[in-house]
Amino acid sequence: MTNNDPCNLLTDSWLPVRLKDGGAEKIHPHEIGRTDILDIDAPRADFRGALYQFLIGLLQTAFAPENLKEWRQWWRELPDAETLEKSFAPYERAFEIFSAIGEPAFMQDLTLDEGEEKEIAALFIEAPGGKTLRDNQDHFIKRGGINKLSPEMAALALFTLQINAPSGGVGHRVSVRGGGPLTTLVLPPENSEGDCLWRRLWLNVLTRDELLQLPGDHENDAIGKIFPWMAPTRTSEKKGMETYPEHAHPLQVYWSMPRRVRLRQLDNESRCDLTGESAPLLVEHYITKNYGINYAGHWRHPLTPYVLETDKEPLSIKAQPGGLGYRHWLGLAVTAQQGKLTRSPAQIVRSYDDRQQRIPELDFTPRLWAFGYDMDNMKARCWYEAEMPLFNLDQEAREDVAEYAQKMIEGATDALKTLKSALKSAWFDRPKDAKGDMSFIDANFWSATEAPFYRLLQQVVEQLDDEDAIDAVLKKWAGALKGEARKLFDQYALSSLNEDGDLKRVVKARDGKGGLNHHLNGSRALKNLAA
Repeated sequence: MTNNDPCNLLTDSWLPVRLKDGGAEKIHPHEIGRTDILDIDAPRADFRGALYQFLIGLLQTAFAPENLKEWRQWWRELPDAETLEKSFAPYERAFEIFSAIGEPAFMQDLTLDEGEEKEIAALFIEAPGGKTLRDNQDHFIKRGGINKLSPEMAALALFTLQINAPSGGVGHRVSVRGGGPLTTLVLPPENSEGDCLWRRLWLNVLTRDELLQLPGDHENDAIGKIFPWMAPTRTSEKKGMETYPEHAHPLQVYWSMPRRVRLRQLDNESRCDLTGESAPLLVEHYITKNYGINYAGHWRHPLTPYVLETDKEPLSIKAQPGGLGYRHWLGLAVTAQQGKLTRSPAQIVRSYDDRQQRIPELDFTPRLWAFGYDMDNMKARCWYEAEMPLFNLDQEAREDVAEYAQKMIEGATDALKTLKSALKSAWFDRPKDAKGDMSFIDANFWSATEAPFYRLLQQVVEQLDDEDAIDAVLKKWAGALKGEARKLFDQYALSSLNEDGDLKRVVKARDGKGGLNHHLNGSRALKNLAA
């Protein structure tokens, strides 16, 4: 490959996939309809999530079905490579990785010819920032691990940054969903007969009718309104230069470009530091400049859940310390009301709920895959992902299940609060003054109670018409919560965290008045379950 052989994400065979027989292969994007392909085989977890979003965005842009009838057709009869290649062809120019200044390059500022030069590793969200490097404080994520990337991996790193972009200093804008948003995708049952990459992607593609629900200028489908790098960047040096949905086509949410970046191509065949594979071209540096696209207003990404409040801009739900688990199920899988706030699932989840009532082939219990970075401003604390069940329910049944799930989660939250308070009383002579991180207790409690939660919630779903049976299930859940709280108390009460090993204090914290058992038996949230 030379300067005269452009690297193109649509026409090159570069997409890493895992086959059903356990093998791995690199394919053209237009081959994703093959029945033998099971999954993306990315070198990083965040790249896997990004590649799913890349392919969903590509299908949404170039191959969106007109209506549910056409959607069902492509669910049943997977498209061949020729069909997809023909659909993708009009957009090839937007997916070239390198170009001259003034010519479009994927996810890169059209006219940027000068700016701050950075090493390619700085594209990774978890990379230490400039101040951290200057102060020699990159203790946990060290510099120098990645010095050169293949063009495809550099483009994928850039795409991952653009769609997740956290705050990056003055004028370095966040993604259209805010910094570090959660993404939720609907997947078929794992290892089921119909499980393949195509169906995993297609479940998350909206029909053109459904796309009309997104905010934006639906009439203006100029390519620069969809792919912002195909036109001069709407910069944001001053207040009043924000980009609102009416300034772009709704499809731009899949291709948002808040950062101004230009990759530097290097003609030097070597190995990519990320994949270990030989590449005829490399990327070692890029240039960047602040005041890129500043997305504002009522943007809604179809793959992201939001917190909604009347007359306020939607706030995307973010990952939080402690990971993703069943306590997040409400709001990711079903609509949850919390006072004036509404936690609303992603549009694709709500669309699936509608489709499964109308399409016989969707008569299965799908998975909800949630993933994203837990960000502390510019600092990536952790990458989290989890799978949760969805249930095929009509609207009335879904509301009932949400109500029961809310009670179950409230009971768990109260049991955990009681457990931590009791442990402090066991560990310290003055528990109210005690400081320290108890997140490991949270993690152990939520992890230990997750499988019982979903098992019992499934029983609730199956017995919605039998109040006595549901009461029995909720009592089982209350018992499971009390049992786990006692188990963890006994496990940790006499640990090294106990400041002086006072056994009398431990016994009082467990069984005395105001202790663990006293509060568990008196908990209103747990009594509501066992009522």
